[in-house]
Amino acid sequence: MIRVIIAEDEDSLRREISRKVMGISDVKVEYITNEGKDLLNAILKVKPELAILDIKLPEMTGLEVVKNIRDLLPNTEIIFITSYEEYIKDAVKLYAADYIIKPINYERLFNTIERIKRKFNDSSYFIEVRCGDDIKLINANDIYFIEANRKKTFFYTTYEDFLSNTSLSDVYKLLNKKIFFKTSRSYIVNLYKVYSIKSVNRTSLEISFRNKNKKAYLSKKLYYEFRNRLKDILNQPVEMEAN
Repeated sequence: MIRVIIAEDEDSLRREISRKVMGISDVKVEYITNEGKDLLNAILKVKPELAILDIKLPEMTGLEVVKNIRDLLPNTEIIFITSYEEYIKDAVKLYAADYIIKPINYERLFNTIERIKRKFNDSSYFIEVRCGDDIKLINANDIYFIEANRKKTFFYTTYEDFLSNTSLSDVYKLLNKKIFFKTSRSYIVNLYKVYSIKSVNRTSLEISFRNKNKKAYLSKKLYYEFRNRLKDILNQPVEMEAN
């Protein structure tokens, strides 16, 4: 089940979007509004998995709302629905899941929502790793990537980065192989978090992530397998540079 907040200032369209989204299985519409500041307060209170919003909202634009919540709620997915094509670059910078131009293509909207549902359903589970004398529980959905550090591992997550005593091979056994990909001998990556890939030398590619200023690396031998896995799981383009 994912929780959704909807914001649209046009009354009839707001009702139409809400009615159609409410008809999707495993989706709960938690809040509906027609203005920006109310939307911001609702998102901060509810912390939904998804917000569907117009860009031109009274008092605060949809873009301004997302800029205010993005660092606090990096896992909240955003779908912009708008009449304006010129803001798409701003939406990309805010890691929007989709940018749909009115009149709404509902098939596209439903497909994006289904992809977001799969993301949260597939990756929402906890793993246990050892940190010194303690055991830490981690939500797999919060993991960006894991890096080998000799016989230990370094976890890069939504809320903290930390060193674990658990080896990379043992961590990999705990993870859902549909979601996590071993990109080299030293890295395991959450496919849902990948933003772009670019070549750095003859043998490696650099992986960038949404909302995370850290990099992982992919062996070029695994590039095509990695690319196909990304296409399968995301069903959307990812910025890739193989050469």
